[in-house]
Amino acid sequence: MHLARTATTALSSVLALIIPAAIALEGLPDMRPGEAGTRTEEAALAGGNSRPAAAEAGRGAPATPCRKVRVSPAALEGQAATFVAAGLTEQRYEAAARASRSSSEARSAALEEQREARREEARRRLETAGPEGWIRACLRVTGSPDHWYTGLWTIARRESGFDPRAFNGWDANAAAGEPSRGLFQTTWPTFRAHHQSGTSWDINDPVANCAAAVNYIKAQYGDISRVQQANAGSPPQGY
Repeated sequence: MHLARTATTALSSVLALIIPAAIALEGLPDMRPGEAGTRTEEAALAGGNSRPAAAEAGRGAPATPCRKVRVSPAALEGQAATFVAAGLTEQRYEAAARASRSSSEARSAALEEQREARREEARRRLETAGPEGWIRACLRVTGSPDHWYTGLWTIARRESGFDPRAFNGWDANAAAGEPSRGLFQTTWPTFRAHHQSGTSWDINDPVANCAAAVNYIKAQYGDISRVQQANAGSPPQGY
């Protein structure tokens, strides 16, 4: 309804401007080619000469021939309607563009909320999983065999007491400026060098920390059975 009223108002405004002009053109005298005359002669025929003397001096000069112009009000109305329709089309386009942007922004916001909800759920599950869940997840992401589980459990218990946020600020690594952190007490250079693709870059993430430790053990020892710290029957020793 609003667009219909807009179209009617715009059409009326355009017609109000151009139809009087058409009527004025309709009333012009028909000056066909070959007929000479001046506006002074037309005024005289109308019943008087109101032109000043200076203008009378050029009375004999021929006027530019002209021709009657007939403009159809129906044609002008159709043209005006075209202009109005074009304006309405632009309005509709702008309205559609605004609606599309709003819809896209709403979809993006909804998707981001869903992603954040999934991340929060994953964090919650990870926190409640405990050492067993962390180590099992670590074995999956690193493709390590199940017999690694017991050794990794022993290392995590000895190194951090199963605290994913454990921080060692007193050992030789700390003295060298690289304190050990996380579940398996890895240093940042070791974590970065042996980071497992697909895991977090947060060194305190228990699965990411475990995965970096596993990759380090594979590179240094080949198998966890060769790591003294993984053997519960052997004295604790850094790995």
